[in-house]
Amino acid sequence: MTKLLEISLPRPHPRQAEIEACTAKRIVIRAGRRGGKTTMAARKAIIAAGAGRRVLYTAPIVEQTDAFWTKCTDWLSAAFLTKLIDKNETRRLLDFKHSGGRITARTAFKPDHLRGDYGDLILFDEYAFQDPEVWEKVGAPMTLDNDGDAWFMGTPNKRNHFYRLDLQAKNNDDGRWASFAFPSTENPHLSQAALAELSQDMTAEDYRQEILGEFVEGEGQVFRVRDTHFWKPNGGHADHPKGTTIDWGQVQDYTSISVGCLQCHKELELIRFRGMSYPDQLQRIKELYQRVGGSIWAEANSMGLPNIQQLQADGVPVMPFDTTLQSKRQIIQGLRLALERDEWQFVEDMVARLELEAYEATTSPRTGQTTYQAAEGAHDDTVISRALLVWADAQGHITLG
Repeated sequence: MTKLLEISLPRPHPRQAEIEACTAKRIVIRAGRRGGKTTMAARKAIIAAGAGRRVLYTAPIVEQTDAFWTKCTDWLSAAFLTKLIDKNETRRLLDFKHSGGRITARTAFKPDHLRGDYGDLILFDEYAFQDPEVWEKVGAPMTLDNDGDAWFMGTPNKRNHFYRLDLQAKNNDDGRWASFAFPSTENPHLSQAALAELSQDMTAEDYRQEILGEFVEGEGQVFRVRDTHFWKPNGGHADHPKGTTIDWGQVQDYTSISVGCLQCHKELELIRFRGMSYPDQLQRIKELYQRVGGSIWAEANSMGLPNIQQLQADGVPVMPFDTTLQSKRQIIQGLRLALERDEWQFVEDMVARLELEAYEATTSPRTGQTTYQAAEGAHDDTVISRALLVWADAQGHITLG
């Protein structure tokens, strides 16, 4: 005879209920402190496992995993006594005997520690503080077997990979992704006194991030990006002078190529790829030159110079750009000024926009020297190719084909 046991779970408050009812495969939840996201995740996990699904909960540190585990085990204590659910404290595993579902709680400080399993539902808690590879290289493949779901939740950490994922969700139009704001103020169980205590001594920026769950600009953010900086190319410019700039990459980094109209100050094409051999890249650039004409500037560091020399031997008028701390500072400042003055428009591309928004400046307290780089976990290839385009045009060094 099948044993049945009714488990009472805390009722969700309105914002929790809205999120839990969402059927999107990928859900991004930007949350304020103590909004109730971990409670919501525990309830979601239990309901999913009760329906036979395998659930993996991950958090960057043990204390957060402990909070999730404690909620689940407290709510399911009666099921342990009746042997309907087996609990393994060492492995942090709950095995639902009747449905075949399970819940596993793991820390994800190192993404590789999660390999070797699959999940019907993966819950990434405090995703802004996890390595982005925990999803990109480990979590995403886990969902392939059963077309699993994934939640990405937590308090923002400036505009890092969590911000980029949220933008991806917002730009999705097929219903597969969804994005939710979950500020602390939406939790009806959090008193005004508790909220005031949470926000005490916070700056206005900290309040927006920690309580309202907003993505605030990173310290040292270089570019102030507006919608007017972008456009969708619609033909034309055939008889206008053009220039092309290249930032090289191969395996880890991307090669980015910007083609611009020097008369209208508009980027006409943005080409970005990686994993392509250098001979194949050179062939692609030669074909682009045959179609577009003009002259080409390319970054000359590392493998850039041999590539440039080969293109020159093949009749492509490529000019080298040596990237140093000083020259990089010069082209980045030129791009920033062009954006502030609305002097250039660039191809509307989500990845490239995110690179601009996440680009950072850091000033050394010892030397006072400012360096520019992509945010942690981000790339800057399109930033560099666009900065080169603006710089070369301003120098008057691009010759016309």
